[in-house]
Amino acid sequence: MRSKGIHLSLALIASIGVISLSGCGGGDGDSARVAQTVDATKNTVTQIALTEDNITVHVQGSYQFKVNGLNAEGKVVADLTGKASWELSDKKLGSIKNGLFEGKNTKGDTGEVKLLVSYAGIADETIVKLTDANLKSVAVSHDSPNASVDVCKNTSFKATTTFEDGKPYDYPVTWKIAASTPVNIASFPDAKSSALSTQKSGVIKVVATGVDNFKKEVPSPEFEFTIAANLASVDLTPSESFELRQGQKKTIKVTGTYLDTSTADITKNASLTSSNTSALTVNSSTGEITAVSGSPDGTDVTLTASCDGVSKEIVVKVTKPEMQKIEIIGSSSTNATESLSISVGGKINPRIKVTYPSTSNLDPEVYKGINSEWTFTNLPTGVDGNKLTAKVDANGEVEVEVNDSLALTSSTIITLNTRLFDKNNKTIIGSDGSELKDTIQLTISP
Repeated sequence: MRSKGIHLSLALIASIGVISLSGCGGGDGDSARVAQTVDATKNTVTQIALTEDNITVHVQGSYQFKVNGLNAEGKVVADLTGKASWELSDKKLGSIKNGLFEGKNTKGDTGEVKLLVSYAGIADETIVKLTDANLKSVAVSHDSPNASVDVCKNTSFKATTTFEDGKPYDYPVTWKIAASTPVNIASFPDAKSSALSTQKSGVIKVVATGVDNFKKEVPSPEFEFTIAANLASVDLTPSESFELRQGQKKTIKVTGTYLDTSTADITKNASLTSSNTSALTVNSSTGEITAVSGSPDGTDVTLTASCDGVSKEIVVKVTKPEMQKIEIIGSSSTNATESLSISVGGKINPRIKVTYPSTSNLDPEVYKGINSEWTFTNLPTGVDGNKLTAKVDANGEVEVEVNDSLALTSSTIITLNTRLFDKNNKTIIGSDGSELKDTIQLTISP
């Protein structure tokens, strides 16, 4: 029994005692009613109509109802399933949200329940009948004519359930792969869902299993399904090598191109791996990569995407966060200094202390890069600059030396400078906009 497109508000229904309601849907209260009214005016909705009438649902199953908005001419102008308010006359027999009716999963809870849907003061209703007919059999099918899918794509199956009353109902089943050649080529990420994820080509046998009223499992016959080896190439987005600073994240998209030239997003199916997980980690399910630990000059990490033996690589250079400032320190202390001392014929090993912005959550540290330059300025008259050297080795270690042929009669003070430079020999600009360089006094003793 149903009356299509009833123009009654919930307030009016309640006032005349038509039905005792419980449930939920697109919203509750006056604010939801106001939002629905505004939306109805925008879409010229003057009637609503359920697309299903007098449906029978199994007490252990569910059914997705839909409701459309109609204009004055009776033409469908909106799908209101997720916007309308849904109510049941007896919540003991089921629940409903956004049109999805679910039975209470209890044998014997049969009968009828009235379903009312309302939107902007307009209502429609129907009767939902509940059955606890016993499950008799389950059969698996697939939409493709040849029961196959291209490798690295996802697909879904359909389970048809038959009951002792001879009718099919939407009924819960669990999904599994009973056999696979070769092994581990596909999976059901959620056993309650028919969605299959594929990673390699081959053949699988799918089984859907329901449980009858006596807790006995009722499995379907094995359904043979082919995962076809049609993948031609794999591409990454970004497609070229790039740089990522420590702490930064980026989402990688993996695209598969098939023999028929079609393409598909296969990020969730492909294997995405990092050659150095200490520097770069990968979330294979989302394609998100995270720069964990970088170096000043950049740590090269190979990021590989592969599926069914087809792969693509790019290099990600993981660098430290943008530096805020640098300071010259001694060979043992980590405190910045205003001066260092050296004797003629001696050597010292000054270092650079790097400070990062507070937002990076990194403590200051000793710089390990090689792109630092050390120079001497403000040399007094008579001090030969050619007798002074500053070298940076392949490990970034600095050595300042005063040649023993430098003639001095007393101590003298010169200036020792350092800066960090980029590949164009330009001084790097720090996060605060200043150049990354520092200066101290160097006292040279005879």
